[in-house]
Amino acid sequence: MPKLLVADDNQEMLDTLKRIFVLYEFEVITALNGREAIEKAHEHSPDLIILDGMMPEMDGFDACQILKTDAETRDIPVVFLTANYIELHHRLKGLELGADDYLIKPFNSRELVVRIKSILKRSELTRQLKAENNALLKKNVTIEKQLKQIQNQPDTETGLIVDPETGLYTEHFFREQLKNELDRVQRYKQSMTVARITLRHTQKLQDALGPHLYSLIIIRMANYILKKMRAADIVSLNRESGFYILMPETQQDGARQKVAQLCDDLEKLAYLDDEILSSLQISRKKMNDLTRMTFGSALTEITSEASPVPNVEQVIDTLKTDTHCKEKSEK
Repeated sequence: MPKLLVADDNQEMLDTLKRIFVLYEFEVITALNGREAIEKAHEHSPDLIILDGMMPEMDGFDACQILKTDAETRDIPVVFLTANYIELHHRLKGLELGADDYLIKPFNSRELVVRIKSILKRSELTRQLKAENNALLKKNVTIEKQLKQIQNQPDTETGLIVDPETGLYTEHFFREQLKNELDRVQRYKQSMTVARITLRHTQKLQDALGPHLYSLIIIRMANYILKKMRAADIVSLNRESGFYILMPETQQDGARQKVAQLCDDLEKLAYLDDEILSSLQISRKKMNDLTRMTFGSALTEITSEASPVPNVEQVIDTLKTDTHCKEKSEK
């Protein structure tokens, strides 16, 4: 039974919301202000939190900001349900603080329940994908060796080699491994290929979907790429420039076929199901646009014959300025 935490300073509204959600088989915990909501979020670990905007002691905006900066509660979806803050800039402020939705009173009870169920489903999908992505990396036979290697190196700024959201390697770790592989190419006369995959129109997607659904799409992409690459391959994500894939001892022809197939497969994946899309309340044309993903790609092969063998920044710059990738991404 999903557990909801509802915070509102109006006892009558709290009672109404509790009756509605209990009718639809939710467990409901109530709070009369933002401070109490934070305390009960830590105490009960709800699946979703509903906040009124204006409340005594602490309003919904301050409560949301605290919840989203606390490691224990930041992954709990938050929905604003308010009659006081109804202007567009209020809604934008709530979403910027990390809220998953912003609804205005008075509300239609059926629509409210549908929206809450959709957000809960989205949250569960994201949680499952994060867990699966991290599990995939942990199964890689190279992880244990790489961890031992890291233990003998200075700590990174974050102390992590795996991004907890996507399950991919962190950008810092990717660059460290790229440097190691470039040294190996030079020392042992080997070859390697590095690729970049870019999703086009990312800003439009983020604006239309919001940060949470956009993150779900990125996590699903990461999940698919991880499943298709070898254990020895290093996959990382720079949210501004795309996915980076380091393929040791791989020549460009084979890598190009692999990456082209990856792009084709990624374009065919179903990222958002009908229930999630319907909750967005957007036109059919825009919905079709959102479900049609296209990608660009760039590759560079490094061999010992290169004189001199490029450094990490030169490899990254080559991939960023590759005209084939740039043209495909900006069409």
